[in-house]
Amino acid sequence: MKAFKLLIIGLCSLIALFSCKKDEANIGATISENPNDISAEVVDSFHVKTYSTIEDSVVTSGRTSPMLGCINSSELGFAKSSLFLSLIPDSLNRLFPSSDFKIDSFYIQFHVKDVYGKNTDQEFEIFKLKEPIDKDSTYYNFDSIPVGEKLGSITVNIADSGVYEYNLDSATAHHLFSNTNSNYESNDEFKAFFGGVYIKPSGTPLMNEGAIYQLHKTGISLHLSFSTTNGMNNEYDTALIYTVEDEQNVFAKFTHDFSSSEAHAVLVDSTAGQEVFYAQGLSGAYGKVEFPTLQKWFDNDSGNYLITNFDFTLYVVDNSTFPLPQQLSFTYTSSLGLRTYTTATLNAEENSYQFEISNAEINTALENINLDEMEFEVAHPYPGSNPEQIEIFGGESEHPPTLKISYTSY
Repeated sequence: MKAFKLLIIGLCSLIALFSCKKDEANIGATISENPNDISAEVVDSFHVKTYSTIEDSVVTSGRTSPMLGCINSSELGFAKSSLFLSLIPDSLNRLFPSSDFKIDSFYIQFHVKDVYGKNTDQEFEIFKLKEPIDKDSTYYNFDSIPVGEKLGSITVNIADSGVYEYNLDSATAHHLFSNTNSNYESNDEFKAFFGGVYIKPSGTPLMNEGAIYQLHKTGISLHLSFSTTNGMNNEYDTALIYTVEDEQNVFAKFTHDFSSSEAHAVLVDSTAGQEVFYAQGLSGAYGKVEFPTLQKWFDNDSGNYLITNFDFTLYVVDNSTFPLPQQLSFTYTSSLGLRTYTTATLNAEENSYQFEISNAEINTALENINLDEMEFEVAHPYPGSNPEQIEIFGGESEHPPTLKISYTSY
């Protein structure tokens, strides 16, 4: 009798187990009532459509690495980054002589964190700003501030990180002299008196030459030294340093000319990116990816699928002048309507990047037939803070992207 009771309990437990459903919010599918019909498989034969579009709006204020310089590449054309910055003096309540003095030195200093490109000579022009940066505002790659008098021109050729000094026109140092004490009473008063400086590249490098310098976030300063000609040096602090207070007081303006580049045809025609497409960290371009056969595969009548792994691999073109990024981002719109991203590190042996996306997000999109709304994009992980660019093999190239899906069919 006891054995009979145990048999009844066991049968009831099995019936309860195979009548339950998995939480569809978590895995996106209902498991078959017959566990013998479940199998795990892999497919990697999906067609991938690729192209590029121009990025027209990137925040450049508040960045950790302001960029300065220009590059000219056959792939993505001419790209230039100029800088606007407001400065504050190293101390307030300064006094200046109105006569009987001379300028001993007047120079600008760059604290360079990294160099991207080829270290050839670059010419820069430096101007005084007519008004300061508003630290409470957000500035984009297309913004600018009115400029005034020119403070000098410099030639830069930097191959590595470090601190570099360049002389300015000493005759323009008087723009920092004030006969009114109130101009140096506070940092805000000073910025109203001297709005800051604008630094812009003034030339165009030869093809596949040029460099963009990544600076420390407050890595630009002006240095002024003067002396009196009447023996009154003790009356003044004759050495002054003007620095960027924080990253909210500097922003970059980007300029691009794709007209003579290989990318131009792809950027103006979304059907032209099947051989190669492009992405650039200087807000120039980003890649677009579509999987036109994936939804049809998922909706087939032969069975039901539950995706367990979603691996997407890109193969890229090596470039000896402009090194490949160590990381790329693959962004998409999540089921909550938020832009989400995953990153991949460069596989230097294969020149590839492999991305993994949440299988729950893919299952949800496919079940709701809104895969297209995910809007997959390839971008640099630090747009506006890094000048790296990349040429990527497209969907019909010799090294097309591959989508490898692991799934359970039932």
